[in-house]
Amino acid sequence: MGWLVKFFKGGYLPPAIDIGTHSLKVVHSEKRGSEYRLITYGSLEYEEQIFAGTEVVDSYLLADTIKEFLQKLGVEDKEVSIHIPLAACFYNVISVPTDKNPEESVMNYMQSIITPEEFSQVRIDYRILPISIEKNSIDIAIAAVKKDFLETRKQILRQAGLNPVVIDIEPAALNNQFYLNHPESTAVPVCLVDIGASFTKIVISFGGYPYVTRNLEFGGISITEQIQRKFMLSQEDAERLKRGETVQDISYDEVFSSVISSSIKKIVTETMWTIEDFKERFNLEVNTIYLFGGGAKTRGIVEAFRNLTEKEVLLGFPLGFAGISNHEEYAVAAGLSLRYKGDSDAKV
Repeated sequence: MGWLVKFFKGGYLPPAIDIGTHSLKVVHSEKRGSEYRLITYGSLEYEEQIFAGTEVVDSYLLADTIKEFLQKLGVEDKEVSIHIPLAACFYNVISVPTDKNPEESVMNYMQSIITPEEFSQVRIDYRILPISIEKNSIDIAIAAVKKDFLETRKQILRQAGLNPVVIDIEPAALNNQFYLNHPESTAVPVCLVDIGASFTKIVISFGGYPYVTRNLEFGGISITEQIQRKFMLSQEDAERLKRGETVQDISYDEVFSSVISSSIKKIVTETMWTIEDFKERFNLEVNTIYLFGGGAKTRGIVEAFRNLTEKEVLLGFPLGFAGISNHEEYAVAAGLSLRYKGDSDAKV
């Protein structure tokens, strides 16, 4: 498991697969000199039920779907990059005095927050960050992943005839694509909000690294279901309304004011809690929020975020390095596509 690796090194870049609960997303990039080029990208919504919540209910169907989709995109590579969702991993940054042993500090911290039984069931990795916010201290990023979740994901890829040579954690993937597209932002903390189908991921990054994360079990599917219940509609019609269409004389403005705005407020509340947590811990103010994920395409969401947070709110463009705007749903896949085979820290 490799993570928090900066993207400006060299090497072959495997195709990246974002295995979501609602869809697959693939981004394949290559690096020429100091520039990144997009080879191909695409997304595919599942036609049949593959996930129940976060659990894979049909691993063989998922493996076949991945295999067929890569063939459709013309991707022949068998070595790929995947990620561990924030919902399935632990991530945090701790600050310790410079005279403390980093590994001992990490183990003591983890043993203080999980039981001995849980400790034996997770794989723990850490990185000493090259920056530290507080003086006379070192900042250590810690990631922990359940061993059985990791093995299940690897087995699904093997069933598809693939070899996962890089396994990243979701906060690092979101972080890396952001700093590739916004290298000027390393000097100030920023908030990245990825509104996916099942989850909303919130990451506060500073100096090129994720510092604070929050995972909200609420996303685009929840909003669609609320629209269905409110207006007694099919899922298809509710999705059309969410995209801004008028359905059965129901206007988008009516849907936004009665359903979507309250959902945005819920996400904003969690976002502001995360920002306040970061400020309390590190005494730094976050003034800019970037929105990613399919939910970022919701009409009026940027303005609503601005009004509710009174901060600068912008759409993130994950494929901006290739000159492609929008496509906010590719944030994780784009970040994964920057990871390279042969990376000394990419240990699966």
